[in-house]
Amino acid sequence: MPGKMSFGHWLFAAALAVLILTASCGRPTPEVTRIPPTATPSPSSSPTPTATLTPSPTVTPTPTPTAPPAAVSGDLRTARLSVPVPQRGAPCGMVDLLDFPLDPPGAERARGGTDFGTFRARYRGNHAGEDWGWGVRSASAGTPVFSIGHGQVTYAQPYGWGGDGGTVVVRHMFSDGSTILSFYGHLDPPSVSLRAGDCVARGDPIGQIGRPPFPTHLHFEIRSHMPDMPGPGYWSVDPSLAGWQPPSVYIWNNRVAGLPGVQWLQFFAARSRKGVGLLNQDTFVARDDKQLFGINVSNGSVRWNLPISETVSAAAIDAGRAVVYTSDLLGRIRALGLPHLASLAPKPATAPLWEIQLDATGLPTLIPLPGGGVALYTSRQLFGISASGELLWKQDSVAYPLNWILAQDCLIFTSSGADTSIWVIAQAKPPVQAARIDGRLVASGDQLFVYNPTGLYRLSPDLRSVTLLYPLPRAYTDLDDAVALPDDGLLLAHVDPADARLIALNADGTLRWQRSYVPAIRAQSVAQARPRLVTTGSRVYLLLQNNLSTSSITDIFSVGLDDGALTRIFTGGTRNLAQEDVWALAVDGDLVLVNYGGSVVALNVRSALKAAQPIDWRE
Repeated sequence: MPGKMSFGHWLFAAALAVLILTASCGRPTPEVTRIPPTATPSPSSSPTPTATLTPSPTVTPTPTPTAPPAAVSGDLRTARLSVPVPQRGAPCGMVDLLDFPLDPPGAERARGGTDFGTFRARYRGNHAGEDWGWGVRSASAGTPVFSIGHGQVTYAQPYGWGGDGGTVVVRHMFSDGSTILSFYGHLDPPSVSLRAGDCVARGDPIGQIGRPPFPTHLHFEIRSHMPDMPGPGYWSVDPSLAGWQPPSVYIWNNRVAGLPGVQWLQFFAARSRKGVGLLNQDTFVARDDKQLFGINVSNGSVRWNLPISETVSAAAIDAGRAVVYTSDLLGRIRALGLPHLASLAPKPATAPLWEIQLDATGLPTLIPLPGGGVALYTSRQLFGISASGELLWKQDSVAYPLNWILAQDCLIFTSSGADTSIWVIAQAKPPVQAARIDGRLVASGDQLFVYNPTGLYRLSPDLRSVTLLYPLPRAYTDLDDAVALPDDGLLLAHVDPADARLIALNADGTLRWQRSYVPAIRAQSVAQARPRLVTTGSRVYLLLQNNLSTSSITDIFSVGLDDGALTRIFTGGTRNLAQEDVWALAVDGDLVLVNYGGSVVALNVRSALKAAQPIDWRE
């Protein structure tokens, strides 16, 4: 997705009524469900000359280089820690939460946690654990290894793997009666002093990394079997099918599942899964390389799935018609009906409602059109497809769509590159260029704003010109965000070389407050912490994706709208830096779906905020 999509339900009729560029925003096209023939492209339309950016005669002074620091509260970890208390069935106590085996609790300085299931020809199998170390592998010898949680030792041998070093197994019991085993291998034999039956608490020493006849490291497993033997270390098939768990994912998901407000958590394992959007308030649509999934918002279960081609690389939702559009790299677009609404579809659930082949190749982007249908962008070309699968128009020489909104009967988007501008699309008519500016579109009250790296601008009612309301120090590329506030103001997340700040503005561009959120950043620099703003109900939340050298950690804060105070209500993470596609989607006034490291979590933000502020929280 090129930018955060905002679906406007605001009173925007006044501005759009004056839109008389060359096309007016029309009514939705009637639904026709048939398989059309391959379309013949219509002639390309010519861009309409546009007005240039018009700055305001007088502007608010530029903010100070740095803003006052925001107050940050919400210690999600401390509240969950407990001393292991012996009890029936758990003589060494119950697990409170799990830490990592090196550099606990977060292992920010340790390397490892990414090679579970990796096939290695040398061992003719798939890795059943993860290799962990410290700096370069030769520096790992002697590194302390710690128990990941409260538990009881079930196996410990200084030479459990012979010349490959010592091994220890610990059983951990949870409050629901379930158990899991943690396994530690390649330990220095003299450091293994534990014996079967010993109790260990979270963070207690297990041993030290030894010096086996290959690069030094800790072999670390999470498994449900073999409590009294070391195990093979490798397996002939996917280890997750035979009783092993991906260790780092398991630890992070254990932490997240115990957070206040978490309603459910689903880990979508091997293939990368991307969010498409809400089909309705009950079903969220996601995809991977082979399937579309309908996920039950209430419990995270998969309602249905539909096979798609491996070349499909874009998808968009027509919620009004219960249709998902897909596009591949060769210009083929399909409209897919969904199984749980199959009775409404004229074709079998697994067959496309229609298919169209366009003369277009390249990486596609799909954007829903007002009234139904979809726009396809690829290789500087933009195509409009109706809800019945007919080619409506084609526009050449269009820069990449950065951000878009649906307002009344129009799609409005900003584009990037040398030809930056705003484009307006009425569903059946070609796009029309408006003001020349790029950035994020925000509709607040009856006005439309553009936030770009240099400041906040207001669009004129006819969308032909813009006025600079609030100038800003030039931001880092794509490290910014903006949303409308409940009372017609705006909130900006602005990141520049000097600071990372939240800026609350009135609709006329006057400043309410600004706060630096640097105290909430875990990364070493502001450029390594990507902010996103999410609104749900009457509240605004700041999502921070902190990209560290060894992991990515996602924090969500409730933003105090009066003073910019930040209250942490969620923390998730991943050791797999290839899974950095972090997003959050508001479902209703209480629920936010959060994706981090291949896991999707449903977070009741009201409950999470109550737990973080049990006394001062208000409706």
